[in-house]
Amino acid sequence: MKTTLILVVVFCCLVTETTTAQFLKEYVRSFALRSDDTILIDLPIPYEIIDWDKKIVRTFSQVESFSLPDELLKRLSRKGRYSIRGTKKNNLLHIHMPEIHHDISVQGVRLTDEVIAQIYVPKGVPLKVVCSTTTPEEQLKDLWLQQEVLTRRLKYPIRKAINADYYADVAFKSGVVVDVQAVKGTKRFVQLTIESNGTTMQTVSRIGKLYENIQDLRNQEIVFVAHTFAEELRKLPNEGMVIVQEDQSGKLTLITKANIPDFLIVN
Repeated sequence: MKTTLILVVVFCCLVTETTTAQFLKEYVRSFALRSDDTILIDLPIPYEIIDWDKKIVRTFSQVESFSLPDELLKRLSRKGRYSIRGTKKNNLLHIHMPEIHHDISVQGVRLTDEVIAQIYVPKGVPLKVVCSTTTPEEQLKDLWLQQEVLTRRLKYPIRKAINADYYADVAFKSGVVVDVQAVKGTKRFVQLTIESNGTTMQTVSRIGKLYENIQDLRNQEIVFVAHTFAEELRKLPNEGMVIVQEDQSGKLTLITKANIPDFLIVN
């Protein structure tokens, strides 16, 4: 198995004189990929994912602080606190920052440092992102935002890890589509009636263009998540969302029960 190769390690330090000390440090790292690799991004910091045409993963990270002494930041940097690592195991390249989780305090006072990153990934390489949220409510909100980005085809940089495909605390439910109706005036929106454990729910989704005939959705066993973020869509009742994902070519596909581990399904 080919191991991860760190090709570039470049950094610069800039200290400017202001009313408070400012420390700025930038890192660039590159990681080699094989054709059958999957990228797993596991970063607890704000970051942007950018597609590019090169065959390597490149990370640009920056740390800045106005509250920590410069010498302390430099010492933390030397110990690897701000180092983005690429760990290779089987066919997975794990991009992570193992030292960033530790709190910083001086004489009992907690200090903060700001770290952001840009992750350049080759087009077409499978990409997974670990959810950085902690509570079920945050995970549900992130999942809803992810679906908004995908189904509305929004074009803006992802500043937070909102496109995770694994949410341990989200209540995924399975159900059967018992009715499908086109929404007047649009080819994208469809209204679904889903039956689950003897109860029915209504949801409106932007998945109409995924099907030549939306009636193909009828009797499918799908996965949905209840929420109240958008109680109406197209002036129709909306009690939750069905879940879509992007395949390697960027095409949206509806997630069915077969795509979700049984232990995540709550019924």
